[in-house]
Amino acid sequence: MNPRIAIVSDPLVQRGGAERVVETIAKAFPEAPVYAIVYSPKSGPASIADRVVPSFLQRVPGAVSHHRLFVPFFPLAIESFDLSAYDVIISSHHTAAKGLLRNAAQRHICYCHTPMRAIWEIPHQELRTLPRPLRPIAAVMMSRMRTWDAAAAVRVDQFVANSAVTQERIAKHYGRLSVLVHPPIDTRHFTPGPDAVEDYYLVASRNVPYKRIDVAVEATRLAKRRLVITGSKSAQFDAPHVRQLGHVTDAELLHLMRGAKALLFPGLEDFGMTPVEMMACGRPVIAFAKGGALETVVEGVSGVLVEEQTSQAFARAIRRFERMTFDPAIVRRHAERFSTERFVAALQEIVYENGAYSVASSSGQARRQPEFSPA
Repeated sequence: MNPRIAIVSDPLVQRGGAERVVETIAKAFPEAPVYAIVYSPKSGPASIADRVVPSFLQRVPGAVSHHRLFVPFFPLAIESFDLSAYDVIISSHHTAAKGLLRNAAQRHICYCHTPMRAIWEIPHQELRTLPRPLRPIAAVMMSRMRTWDAAAAVRVDQFVANSAVTQERIAKHYGRLSVLVHPPIDTRHFTPGPDAVEDYYLVASRNVPYKRIDVAVEATRLAKRRLVITGSKSAQFDAPHVRQLGHVTDAELLHLMRGAKALLFPGLEDFGMTPVEMMACGRPVIAFAKGGALETVVEGVSGVLVEEQTSQAFARAIRRFERMTFDPAIVRRHAERFSTERFVAALQEIVYENGAYSVASSSGQARRQPEFSPA
């Protein structure tokens, strides 16, 4: 008998990597409802709109459009879901989703994008973005959130990490082991095309500080190269050599990726799906040599790694890149290692566990999960 499966997610309000992962999990388990803290029918993943069950926060004015202001209420929202009808629960976690409540007979598999970055990795940076009078209150809230988040880790039966970086963070912050399954890349959509390579570099990213779009803007100015930015617009990046397109359609992004000299990726990411999507189009990536980029970008094969997260270092890397030759077919083949099909096969194997899905074996001892990697 197949298990009854539910999917639980953090807010589904944009078109980011975590949302694309949830869509893929939902396709892999088409009968499973998708419980989400909040859901935006305008900007959230449309393919699962009729399957989403939002929490009570959905009814609170402003919670969808300004969900970050409601993070202190996320634990209560996640714990409000009644999941007692399901045998297996798959959570997609980067903020609070793993804190769901389940009983001893249920199995909870957490696909972890990262332990919550704001409270574990960059709390002081986050506090500096707030007005000074609010910082002491926010610091107390962060402390309470860390306590809850660490305690909630015991509610997970199996952690699945999206990268080796995330595996290390899960071990450090939660004291738990995890298996590795890289995120799914839609290599059927992101493909090389007939588009001629044009004279511009590309950034495809939301404008949040850790993405370091400012480094790409200044690097291309120093190197006297054109830069196209998609994902969001900001007056901060207005410059004669920069063209900001804001949000673009999937078809427009594909066209831009196929036509760019390379993707600039100066941020520190847990994994980073956009670079692999770029490589699936046969185009290389110039990335900061830290975090998930070390698992996806191969120096001289699929791109160039930059040791320093500075505009000067990226400007030098651009000049070095232009003296190198990259074979689009080889770049594409490298990206195929991260295909959606490999992700789905690995996750289904973990969920069904060769036909069994209970936490313990018949002898009462917990089974050790197999390790998976798209390598």
